[in-house]
Amino acid sequence: MPFLNASVRRGTARVARGSELRYEIARTAREWSALAVQWNELLEESRANCVFLTWEWQDTWRSLQERDGDLLTICIRGPRGELLGIAPFHKVDYTLAGAVPYRVLRMAGEVDCGGEYLTWIAPRSCEQQVSAEIVRALRALRSEWDLIWMPKLPSWSGAHQPMIEAMQAGGLTLNKRANSFTSIALPQDYASYLALMSANRRQQVRRMSHKILSRPAVEVRRVRSSAELGPALEALFRLHNERWSAAGGQGVFARNPKEKAFYERFAPKALAAGWLALYVLLDCGEPKAVQLGYVYDSTFVQLQEGFDPNYSPHAGNVLRARVIEDCIRSRLREYDFLAGVSEHKRRWLGRQRVGMDLLVGAPHWKTLPIMRLGLWPTGAYLRPRSPRLAGEAGADQG
Repeated sequence: MPFLNASVRRGTARVARGSELRYEIARTAREWSALAVQWNELLEESRANCVFLTWEWQDTWRSLQERDGDLLTICIRGPRGELLGIAPFHKVDYTLAGAVPYRVLRMAGEVDCGGEYLTWIAPRSCEQQVSAEIVRALRALRSEWDLIWMPKLPSWSGAHQPMIEAMQAGGLTLNKRANSFTSIALPQDYASYLALMSANRRQQVRRMSHKILSRPAVEVRRVRSSAELGPALEALFRLHNERWSAAGGQGVFARNPKEKAFYERFAPKALAAGWLALYVLLDCGEPKAVQLGYVYDSTFVQLQEGFDPNYSPHAGNVLRARVIEDCIRSRLREYDFLAGVSEHKRRWLGRQRVGMDLLVGAPHWKTLPIMRLGLWPTGAYLRPRSPRLAGEAGADQG
């Protein structure tokens, strides 16, 4: 369905014999909503397929943004009008040293929600052509942006490579740096998983699990209905903040009300789609630990958790062990901790894999100092104009 709004810009380019691709730019809520029908079908055909790029995640994120005018979504269509590619950007104002303004494109669905692995969507069959057309659109839109900031890319999937090649061929400047992630490859059964641990660690997991789960009034529940969802989310928000308060910090839901609102809006959609994996450890009906993740494409992605610091120091770990056991029982292939490497994750047999942060500069003198000096939008010099987003930039760095 072509867009009818006058703000849409179109172009055509021959990329294969007998076929044409064209780009369209979605800027308004109406134009965005027109993508819903084909979005997830296209995503499932791509190597970028993940829960953070689903229509449900992206549209929930968009609904919470203050201005639809910041949207800049590049859509690639084939000769019959079929949707063949999506690059969902939004525009953020940055400054260099608090003085020089920069217009930065970031991926939609990244801030205020915990999204990672966000990149362009293109079918495996025509990644190169679609990526080249997206770059052509970016060059045509050169007056609207200076930099593109794409952190936490899963470069091990290979989905980024056609994008990078197209950017380089299009004369864009790239700076890349490694970013570490942690994931557990799940075996066939839970006994095999425990057997991979050291004898001491295996004994520790069994001992702390038995100590808590053997109590008569203790149980672990996975949220299965909308009636259970509201109380479980409230327990997550409360226990997450209590956990951080006990450590002298502040939880993300207290620090950023938008992120809390995102979870409240997205979780019902994830439940309806069969993606929600929200577990609660209860003692006498009182939540003592909560873990929230999403199951998508045979992978559990772990987003947030919380526990009562006055109940037991092992409650969160006991719940994690039960969640991992349930993932194995469900024949999932992976428990994904997402970005970051820590000793805690290693103790659960998490293994590091290396992804990528990508900063792209437009062909213009203004981007030269940023790219040549190797400045990143997570440090002291190049920062979002919004104080809230500036705080998130620091969190990215940490």
